[in-house]
Amino acid sequence: MIRLLGKINADDLSTWLAAELGHQDALDQFIPHGPLLSKASAPATILHIVSGNTPHAALQSLLRGFLLGSANVIKLPSSGLPDLAGWIEQLPNELRAMVETTDKLTDSQWEHADAVIAIGSDDTIAAVRQQTLPDQIFIAHGHKVSLGIVYGDFEIAAPLAARDVSLFNQRGCLSPHAIYVDESHQSDTGNALQFAALLATAMEDFVRKNPTDPSNPTNTLSLSEAGAVRNLRESTRFAAANSPATQLWESPDSLDWTVIYQTSPTLQLSCLNRCIFVKPLPAEFNTATLGAEARHLSSIAIHPFNKPTATRLATTLPAHRICPLGQSQQPSLFWHHDGFAPLASLVKWQDLG
Repeated sequence: MIRLLGKINADDLSTWLAAELGHQDALDQFIPHGPLLSKASAPATILHIVSGNTPHAALQSLLRGFLLGSANVIKLPSSGLPDLAGWIEQLPNELRAMVETTDKLTDSQWEHADAVIAIGSDDTIAAVRQQTLPDQIFIAHGHKVSLGIVYGDFEIAAPLAARDVSLFNQRGCLSPHAIYVDESHQSDTGNALQFAALLATAMEDFVRKNPTDPSNPTNTLSLSEAGAVRNLRESTRFAAANSPATQLWESPDSLDWTVIYQTSPTLQLSCLNRCIFVKPLPAEFNTATLGAEARHLSSIAIHPFNKPTATRLATTLPAHRICPLGQSQQPSLFWHHDGFAPLASLVKWQDLG
């Protein structure tokens, strides 16, 4: 699971625990907390309700449960999560005993959960919220959308953007739906239309270097998904025939990838499966220009990445994470998922003094 979670060792986990709880031993003993002594209490049982788009968030959620020493009940989606199920089966016996998977929750499993983590659509989150009890910790990860911004270095940025778009077939919350291109220095870097052409080449190159495994159901498009891609291409083709404000690049003889250039700054949802919009970066880049989807922003991946630019974006847009382009799908172990401190949000505290 290195490809999903990255390389993690015991020191990383201890540092993460200390960063969130104030001390790596906060779960085992009382530690100084101002004038008090405080000890963190982890949920005895965490119920994880996970989505079927990618195994990434489910694995992260389960890792948090392991680190806190909690028992874990995982409600799998109807479509299953083969990567997650396979990983669980390979766990050491001690960890395997801490996990129970099910495709249908019982009343007892609901009632005995001290914490509920729900990952899915906003409709799913609303349904789960209605079933949680007042004394249960509830953490929701609903609908989110991500984007990229390219300020320069097109030749370097294109393959980085192609990677972010292509991983997990664009089905995760960290997958960009649009790449915005800064055209304020066209004489030095080029424009969004030129970047779209470079991105199309990079998308094809990614497919060639990273062929998909057809035996994995997450790599196979359903009839409705394939239809959505074809419909998007046809509507874009029609628009492009009538206006230079829209242009289309598509993988030859396949549905592997689609790149669409548009001049409209509005952030619209892609139909997923490696369909990406490329747009000029507007002079005023804020929630007003992005439109309704701006309130669902998860990650903004930028190139080149630098702190002043990232800080400026953080003050104008509600994204929870701003990262280098090419790393959108690989958040740090220490990231705040949807703004939550993943470990600290799950514990309760006992105080002495």
